[in-house]
Amino acid sequence: MSQTAARNFTVDPSHPLLKSDNGELLDLLLLEDNDVDAAVFAGAAARSSYNLNIRRANSLEEFHAEITRCPPHLICADHRLPDGFATEALYARNQTCPQSPFIVITGAGEEEVAVEYMKNGAADYLSKRQLDRFPRALEGVLASYKNESLRRLAELETERLNKELLALIRHVEGERDDEKRSLSRDIHDQLGQELTALKLGLFWIQRELSTDEYKVTTLENKVKQLLDLNSSIIHQVRDIARSLRPVVLDQVGISAGIETLVLYFNQRESIFCGLHLAHLPKELSTELQTDLFRIVQEGLTNISRHSKANLAYVRLTGTSEGLLLEIGDDGEGMNPSVTGGDHSSQGLGLVGMRERVRGHNGTMKVTSKRNLGTDIQIHLPKAVND
Repeated sequence: MSQTAARNFTVDPSHPLLKSDNGELLDLLLLEDNDVDAAVFAGAAARSSYNLNIRRANSLEEFHAEITRCPPHLICADHRLPDGFATEALYARNQTCPQSPFIVITGAGEEEVAVEYMKNGAADYLSKRQLDRFPRALEGVLASYKNESLRRLAELETERLNKELLALIRHVEGERDDEKRSLSRDIHDQLGQELTALKLGLFWIQRELSTDEYKVTTLENKVKQLLDLNSSIIHQVRDIARSLRPVVLDQVGISAGIETLVLYFNQRESIFCGLHLAHLPKELSTELQTDLFRIVQEGLTNISRHSKANLAYVRLTGTSEGLLLEIGDDGEGMNPSVTGGDHSSQGLGLVGMRERVRGHNGTMKVTSKRNLGTDIQIHLPKAVND
């Protein structure tokens, strides 16, 4: 394939050439001015195992009109034509439909020109004396096309995943820095101040106890204040610890963990979130429980930040194949670019969820329509502790 053709070549997974083994109709444009040669070609093509529809152009002018009107899936072109050479047809193919394989047909003594055609993007060549070999040549051309298409699709998917991974790494690092800053502020501004107040209160008790003039009632009130302050500190320590690690998973498991997430969500948000848990396996791997917790946590965070919903839901159900997790809302929905994995906070949140699902060989489907809400369905195979 020429550099020009390779640069313009795009891969469509639904292209008929990739489904040719399933009887998909293939549109073949034959550029041939000789009626006898065209009839011989048609006879050879009829012996092919593929479902071919043959159109014919008698000249370069007709060829240009045909590929402009309806780009073909395949092109076969005679080298010599009344108004020029098939090199012009190959150039037009490279500009108009570079994904369409081009086979050049040469006459007696013209085999050497095939080399130039191959350099410029032709897929193969045939001699007019050997048109009976067309079915075999077509099979080779289609096999090469499929291999090239699959390679390009794999490259595109790898490129997409690498971009998502890099964006996710940056996002995670940014969130980690934000969490560290938030934790530092919480410890310094809240715990630091309240621990200082507790220390001063204890000093006050120590001083009062060292004299004979303190009043018992005043001392009791001060002790009560310090106890209340101590209770506040304990709650804050628990909140900070909860934000760093879902301790509830280690204590009572995934069901209670998700119940806690939904409970806090309903206490904190104006959106009401329903919860349904059913038929869950008794034992799930630690990694799967943690990832389920984080997936639900991220899903609720996205609903809180972006959905503008009135109602939301979380459903986790055990099935014969594993687990089905559904997270959704009745909000304004998402743009297709977000469900496809853009680099906004919402898009990266979905990427992070998808990567957690992929780590367990699961599947994730996001359905979203404007003003009709969003539904995320996640299927995870069973994974129990060893």
